[in-house]
Amino acid sequence: MVRAVFLHIPKTAGTSLRETLCRGLGEDAVSPAFGASEMTEAEADALRRYSVVFGHISVTDARRFFPDAMLLTAVRDPVERCLSWYRFVRSVGVPPYPDVMAALSHDIDDFFSLDVETVFRNIYNRQVRQLGDHVLNTGVDMQDAFERAKATLDECVWIGRQEAMQEDLARLADILPQMAGVNLSRLNVTAGDHASRPIPDELRRKIARYNAFDEALYADVVRRCGG
Repeated sequence: MVRAVFLHIPKTAGTSLRETLCRGLGEDAVSPAFGASEMTEAEADALRRYSVVFGHISVTDARRFFPDAMLLTAVRDPVERCLSWYRFVRSVGVPPYPDVMAALSHDIDDFFSLDVETVFRNIYNRQVRQLGDHVLNTGVDMQDAFERAKATLDECVWIGRQEAMQEDLARLADILPQMAGVNLSRLNVTAGDHASRPIPDELRRKIARYNAFDEALYADVVRRCGG
């Protein structure tokens, strides 16, 4: 029976968090990670054997198929998240979505100058779209999605911040006692994520222009967490 759904937003330490949950709850308790899709009933049925569903699931699917489950998620500074995603794609390559193919064929300055349609899936306000709508809905009303994303945060029993994950993980034991004393695993860390060089102001502005709603949502999370 599904007790919890973890809404895994790309490049928010989700791979490490899943491994950490497996160590605390047991491998059989946590679903394999999965990508963003319009979930089918058959796919949902296959996940119901797990206590924790963990993947790039949108809140609309989570609430449709697992209405009684607790919600958990983690967020990240939007500019840092987008940079990490770009570096990740450039280092390993992933499925041939338009934004992935564009990242592989454009340098960083050119990539973050592309139109919204090209970078929509993983760059454009991805956190708000996943928490407030369905991430594959290209006709999303962003203001409505933003309000619903804040409502999703209200529902979440735990919200982690990638930048303070070890600190936030300590709070998870209040919800899942088995997690007491379990330290964060370090997996799938993108090369360059912890580089000391600052992000050039112009590049930061380029990325931020795709993420006005994500910036506002992240600021809301920081306030909630007292940071």
